[in-house]
Amino acid sequence: MINAFRGSSPAVLLSRMLISAIVVFASYNPTGTSIFHWVRDNDNPTDAWVILGAIVAVLINVALLIAAWKALGKLGTFIVLIFFAALVYLSLQEGWVNADNYASVQWLGLILYSGFLGIGLAGAIIWRRATGQVITDEAPDVD
Repeated sequence: MINAFRGSSPAVLLSRMLISAIVVFASYNPTGTSIFHWVRDNDNPTDAWVILGAIVAVLINVALLIAAWKALGKLGTFIVLIFFAALVYLSLQEGWVNADNYASVQWLGLILYSGFLGIGLAGAIIWRRATGQVITDEAPDVD
């Protein structure tokens, strides 16, 4: 049981959440200072640096999305989405987010997307801490 907690401090979980937030908000944010805006507003959109930046941003987002999907699976993703839907409803009901303000809705969506990726990156750690069971991938070529 003690071995299940080794290497899974709250700092590890927070660092994974922070990494996902950095990736999401660097890729796009409503302030206009993101890779998306840099690519869109660039005078020379065919510049190699612009294309490389766009490709790297997309690849990192896709890699984190795949990792989150694999860690959470269909049921876990469904549970997280239901929880996030409840958070959206609560945010709108309590006035924390104004549905008429497009930027505030974008911020909420980006925060939730970042949270989804962070939960996905930390999914195996959370599962191990909650149950004491270690999750491993099954490789079809290993007998």
